[in-house]
Amino acid sequence: MKRNWVLIPLVLLAAALVKMPFEASMAADRPHTAGVGLNLKTREMIGQGMSLALLGGFRALVADFLWISAHAAWEQNRWFTMRQHFEVVTTLQPRAILFWDMASWHLAWNASHAALHDPNEPRLAVRLRDQRHWMRAGRELLERGIANNPNNAFLHEKLAWMLHDKFQDLCGAADAALKAVQLCQDWRRGYLQRLAGYWLEDCARNVAPSRLRETYDYWRQLWLREYAGKPREHWDTIDRNVSRRIMKLEEELSIPDLQRLFPKPQPSVSVPPRR
Repeated sequence: MKRNWVLIPLVLLAAALVKMPFEASMAADRPHTAGVGLNLKTREMIGQGMSLALLGGFRALVADFLWISAHAAWEQNRWFTMRQHFEVVTTLQPRAILFWDMASWHLAWNASHAALHDPNEPRLAVRLRDQRHWMRAGRELLERGIANNPNNAFLHEKLAWMLHDKFQDLCGAADAALKAVQLCQDWRRGYLQRLAGYWLEDCARNVAPSRLRETYDYWRQLWLREYAGKPREHWDTIDRNVSRRIMKLEEELSIPDLQRLFPKPQPSVSVPPRR
């Protein structure tokens, strides 16, 4: 057994020598990413064996192993160990969107829920404090993921949901959703466009009334781009919902009738019968 442990570093070093030319070529072509180096803190967190594996060029393999370890820590409610593994995994693989998404979800949802309902802590104030700690940890991790992948619509969408559901930040959620709409190029775009509109309207009605006109302009542009020209008899639930929101805003903002998408019906003029 001892002989095997002696051989492991030798094997890793041999692999490193073989892979070094390829690693150098890949590093030259790799886009700049924030915080992916093997610093002292990372080495301390993962131990000597994993550090040797990283030096041997097995970054992805180490990240996958630590990801499995983080999942095991989650199953055992070892939240700080789980977070530590997530920090290293996302540092090693900053372009892996799944890692940022799932890690931030575990922290902001699962760990915060466990903290709030900790049976070993009788003080509600402490449980609430710990809940907020894990929520902030999840948000910070997700925001770092966005910093490393600024053009990824999916992560912006996840941030929007987190701000809306966990922080009740209606305007922040709306802005994150609007950013996701700008970046999204796949089938989710239609859904994201409506989600951003709903949350922007919630922001305007509940937090920032000054954004009501912005909300109307958003819905108006969306209607003209996506829905205009569709016969009214072919409208579905989505069409009717969006149109009702626009009509309500046109009324509240006193939009001139000639500028409205949905002008008010003119009262019929009755003509007396001729005698």
